[in-house]
Amino acid sequence: MGASAPHLTLFTVCLLLLLYGYEIFNFSLSIDEEAYSHEHVLRASIEQGRWAIGLISYVFPPLGSIPLLSTVLFCASLGLSACILARVLFRGNTAQWAFAGLFVSSPFWPHIAEFNPLSWGVGIGCVLTTLSLLFILAKPRFGDLWAAGLLALAIGIYQSLFLWFLVLLCTLYLSVPLRTAPDEVTAKLHRFPWLRTTLISGSGLLSYLVVEKILLAAFSLKTSYVQQWVRLTDFTTVPVHAFGRILKRSFYLLAGADPIFLGYGYVLALLPLLGLLIIGGRLLWRGSLSRSQRLQVGASFVAAAVLALSPLLMSAGVIPVRALIPWIPLSAFLAAIAFMHRGRFEKPLYVVLAAALFISIWISVSLFYSDHLVRQRDQMLATRIMVRVDQILPNPPPARVPFVVVGLPPARDVGVFHKVEIFGDSFFEHDGGDPWRVAAYLRTLGIDTLEPHPLADADPYRLVIEAMPVWPAAGSVAIVSGMLVIKLGPLPRA
Repeated sequence: MGASAPHLTLFTVCLLLLLYGYEIFNFSLSIDEEAYSHEHVLRASIEQGRWAIGLISYVFPPLGSIPLLSTVLFCASLGLSACILARVLFRGNTAQWAFAGLFVSSPFWPHIAEFNPLSWGVGIGCVLTTLSLLFILAKPRFGDLWAAGLLALAIGIYQSLFLWFLVLLCTLYLSVPLRTAPDEVTAKLHRFPWLRTTLISGSGLLSYLVVEKILLAAFSLKTSYVQQWVRLTDFTTVPVHAFGRILKRSFYLLAGADPIFLGYGYVLALLPLLGLLIIGGRLLWRGSLSRSQRLQVGASFVAAAVLALSPLLMSAGVIPVRALIPWIPLSAFLAAIAFMHRGRFEKPLYVVLAAALFISIWISVSLFYSDHLVRQRDQMLATRIMVRVDQILPNPPPARVPFVVVGLPPARDVGVFHKVEIFGDSFFEHDGGDPWRVAAYLRTLGIDTLEPHPLADADPYRLVIEAMPVWPAAGSVAIVSGMLVIKLGPLPRA
């Protein structure tokens, strides 16, 4: 690891405060937080393949349900990882600043930070994978065992971190022949230990899988949630649609046209594109690299790009952006390369970097503000619904009232409000209006008089519910054959 650029840590901390300061000091409930249960977090995490975050949550106080603390841990871990990686991959001061700044300000990260029960764990996982990389570089006694063990823990926190680690290995290898790495790193990686790193990566993944299998058997559980994003059968049943989604989503993400960029992604795509052109020029210019180096650089870059976008391949293009964090280190690496070859274009590059950081800050604050607005809407909607319920049941029974929900239709962008993936999602809309989520949210407001039931339980009365008006019309909340029906949107097709 090379010397740090002046004030790199201070720069990163200030940038993180601008990116996440609103979320840190805005105490609103996030999606999944309403259903967070410290007693059941271990079992739920094991079912999702995230046993490490479940074990940490079970042993320590419930970090995922405490405002401020979860986001602060996420930011601190992100900043630490960024500063370390910048010093490993780059020798130039401006390149380190660019890498750290664009790494922590990636618009992908807010989609992790939005989930308080998850964000702090992913931050810790980033630190673990970074430390694993340092063990590979330092080669201390038992260092390979430590590297594999830390990697297994990181995968047990969030599975995408395995791909994140592999992308880091590829970018580390790229930094040596491209002469961006510090002399200390270059000396240790004159011959890159491909076999050793492959064994460490394989051992880490195998250890994770073994622990997961043991815990599933010990608790008599089955894997859930994760398999819905593995859609390999789409390549045989609807191959045209599957490949079309992958190509479209990949192009939109790389070109900055995806909705997560709120229409300004082209600014963020400029520096990575410039870095890509520089690498392409180095590969084509014979005097820059030897033939074997050109082959190795080209193969490493292709491997890094494929690994970074592989979640899109496994999911046939439908996976949420929060699972695509392996693209972040590669994108930041490409952008920082431009500052190693700035020459006469130093000032224009600084202008582009400043613009990219400003846009990233604006995107992050806008998304978290949208979440704050939708929580205010949820609280108002819950109040209005309960007023209707009290009018229908002036003398409620002692037992909880069974109820079903027809979920809200998806919200639309209006003014400063943005609906992007989970951001802007209402508790009355998420998962199609899940009655258990609605009941859990109402309990956080002190309302524990309703018993959730799946909408399928009301199928015998489907014609009656279809005839009911949609909220907020009178009659949109009614008792149908002893069951409370809250119709917030049109009834989905049977």
